[in-house]
Amino acid sequence: MPTASASKAGGGSHSGEPGSEVGATTRRAGTSLRRSLLRALVLPIAAALLTGGVFGYRAAEKVVSSAYDQSLSNLANGIANRARVENGEITITLSPEADALLRTDTVDNIYFRVRDDFGRIIAGDADLPPPEIPGSDSPAPSRETPASDEATASGPRISFFDAHFRDQTIRGVRFHPIVDGQGIYVTVAETLGKRRAAIRDLLLGFGLAVFLVLAAIAAVVRYGITSGLASLDHLQSELADRSGEDLAPVDLNQVPVEIHALVRALNALLTRLQDAHTAQREFLQNAAHQLRTPLAGLQVQVELLRSQQTDQTVAENLRQSVKRVTRLANQLLALARAEGGQHLMANASSVDLAKLIDEMLDDWLRIADEKKIDFGMQRDLSTMAGDPTLLRELIANLVDNALKYTPAGGQVTLRCERVADVVEIDVSDNGPGIPEHERERVFERFHRLPDAPATGSGLGLAIARETVGGHRGSIAIVGAADGEGTCVQVRLPAKPATASLASRSA
Repeated sequence: MPTASASKAGGGSHSGEPGSEVGATTRRAGTSLRRSLLRALVLPIAAALLTGGVFGYRAAEKVVSSAYDQSLSNLANGIANRARVENGEITITLSPEADALLRTDTVDNIYFRVRDDFGRIIAGDADLPPPEIPGSDSPAPSRETPASDEATASGPRISFFDAHFRDQTIRGVRFHPIVDGQGIYVTVAETLGKRRAAIRDLLLGFGLAVFLVLAAIAAVVRYGITSGLASLDHLQSELADRSGEDLAPVDLNQVPVEIHALVRALNALLTRLQDAHTAQREFLQNAAHQLRTPLAGLQVQVELLRSQQTDQTVAENLRQSVKRVTRLANQLLALARAEGGQHLMANASSVDLAKLIDEMLDDWLRIADEKKIDFGMQRDLSTMAGDPTLLRELIANLVDNALKYTPAGGQVTLRCERVADVVEIDVSDNGPGIPEHERERVFERFHRLPDAPATGSGLGLAIARETVGGHRGSIAIVGAADGEGTCVQVRLPAKPATASLASRSA
């Protein structure tokens, strides 16, 4: 009996798990690359700008403060250089013009004061903070900056401070030089107008640089992505211009490296579509070829019946032709349904295999009696989830093949039992058998053995393989136990199918 070799049509595991379906449905479609890129850039850019702004402000403040502090230090040294000791007392000779020149500044107010070690005011503003003599009063609080202190073995100690004076914030310097053996305290301070203006100018420059960076980023996002996606537009145009028959793979050399993986997946899909298209075209050609002969015979029988209405042989031949055409059409429909096997278990129902077998038993016994074949059957109550139409076609094809190819006086046996979690279906005969090198090919559509003694379409075993695969089972052809004939073994999982059905009913 022309059946297949140890070829196995096992159903693979399905990836359409509930979790993945939910994830796919909740995933937002149509996300803009520009918006995604902007969202990815906003936080790091904002953090970088904030950090850069803080460090930039501190750096600008340090640079400006150092420059103007040096200017104050120079001014204090200039005043100290004018100190003289006359008659045992320290004096500073400053004319009104020199005093005015010393205080001249187009932006800030400049203050100074000179005291000796005993707290006597020698020159300048007496109320200028801070007090150099411990215990003396100060008109306003002050804050010294130890980090600005300088002391060397050959020079006086220099200290910078910040304070409020006459309702203004000031920055000052004081140091204690020795003039002819007597110490003096020289304090010079100024308001912060120039410093603030300089820091403002530096920050404006930094802000302009930041603005230019942001403008460049916006231009990259707006125009750079458009330019980068030009190759995708070219790919879209190329695919849009193709005809429905053009399923050639896309040239990887014409697309950016970053989307090679995507294009490879697309090429794999196009290859599968091409294979499916080729298989469909071959199937239609074979089907047309197979239908042509019985239809031509049917037409001849009809013409003969019209001319010889009393000839019963013609009527019988016509009936057989119609039967063959109907059988072939049903097989083609069953094969098309079985090839959509990935949907079988999703729509599975409870199937009683024993009942299916009992419904077809009379026809098998009639054929067996006509050919004097010993037909035996062993079956128990085997219930599983599946497609009842395709399971019926599966068993019918296997038994019909066995009865068709077993010679008169032979034996055909059908066994259907459930063993643990597997439903076992065996159809064996003592017919001519199938050579081992042909057992794989007999599962191909429209393939028949060259010396097959009976007629047929070559679709029965193709339908059987697709049906078994759709039910996640296996099918194999082995030699009969006594070395003669053929045994087709089908194994269908019962436990997973039952569980699947229970989940659907829940």
